[in-house]
Amino acid sequence: MLPLSDTLVLDLTQVIAGPTAGQILGDMGADVIKVEPLHGEHFRPHFGGAWVPSMNRNKRGLALDLRTAGGRDVLMRLVRKADVFMEAFVPGVTDKLGFGWETVSAENPRLVYASISGYGQTGPYSSRAGYDPCIQAEIGLMDATGPENGEMCRVGTASIDYCTGSFCAAGIAFALLGRHRTGRGQRLDLSLFDVGMHMMSHWITNHGLTGENPVRMGTSNSLLFPLRVFDTKTRGIFIAGTNDAFWRLLCSALGRQDWLDDKRFASNESRIAHRAILEPMIEAHFASHTAEELLDKLIPAGMACAAAYRVSDVMESDHAKARGSVLEISYPGLGPVKSAANPIKLSDAPVDTRRKSPMVGEHTAEIMREVGYSDAEIAALRDAKAVAMGVP
Repeated sequence: MLPLSDTLVLDLTQVIAGPTAGQILGDMGADVIKVEPLHGEHFRPHFGGAWVPSMNRNKRGLALDLRTAGGRDVLMRLVRKADVFMEAFVPGVTDKLGFGWETVSAENPRLVYASISGYGQTGPYSSRAGYDPCIQAEIGLMDATGPENGEMCRVGTASIDYCTGSFCAAGIAFALLGRHRTGRGQRLDLSLFDVGMHMMSHWITNHGLTGENPVRMGTSNSLLFPLRVFDTKTRGIFIAGTNDAFWRLLCSALGRQDWLDDKRFASNESRIAHRAILEPMIEAHFASHTAEELLDKLIPAGMACAAAYRVSDVMESDHAKARGSVLEISYPGLGPVKSAANPIKLSDAPVDTRRKSPMVGEHTAEIMREVGYSDAEIAALRDAKAVAMGVP
């Protein structure tokens, strides 16, 4: 049995953070109902229609117009039997719809209510819409990212969104564990801003100690050296010289006893102080070899390093295949859609794709019957455009 079997989750979220959390819960066995507007969430057209399938597996689909009394009634019936309610609206929107925390917790005191927003339910920015790149800019992540002496850059994936989704799934699991002890649900207030600040933790610590802001250094780092991508004859290699032990490993594996004997390079602090001398020496050594030659020496020696792959390279790597890191699921009209697999691997509960990502309202009738609607009532609500079902 999967850990969250017999857990009913109402997922009203869209785009990345919330759907990621819901997908994790679904992978872990929860019955996740993706609640969408009648024509689906606004990101459905992206990637030629493959956006939603990439992050909504193991969910059922319910399409409601919450501006109608009929649509609100369907959702409230589900609220009364649900374990988890997830929403990602700007604070205050669910209250206006009649599904704020105070309202739904009065209907179902055992409900875990998870709110994802850009800036949280409190604070002077709480009413703002929040998006991953906006948060990247605001927390200093863009300022810390980019080429040396170059302009600031956005991180090349929605890192804060995905991390927020993971934290949301964990927070829900913790709240469910707490409910097992107390019998009461609680509200989870999770913001992209708070998660982004957490991701900047070591820079916050460094500023508190030194008063310094991060310096943009491309793949390098102002605090540790050597720690960057070095070009070779074939492809780049990232070297993670995070401590003096790794420096000694690097020198020994490459046969550079001269670097090892040079007192100017004996400690991280001295390597940083003499970076202008050491860096060209390492660059020249790497440029005279292929990546394969160097990795064949470094990896067996235990050096922290990696080939600098493109997405196409890593998707086809032997390790990604062995780990099952990429899923491929076929959808009508789309063909095979690839997405990242769930990274959580439990020995007694292997994750599987029990359901493909639903079409808009694919399971509307099925779900409505489960909360007491007759077929005639379902048809009437469909005709009144309070619900929709099976929209491609």
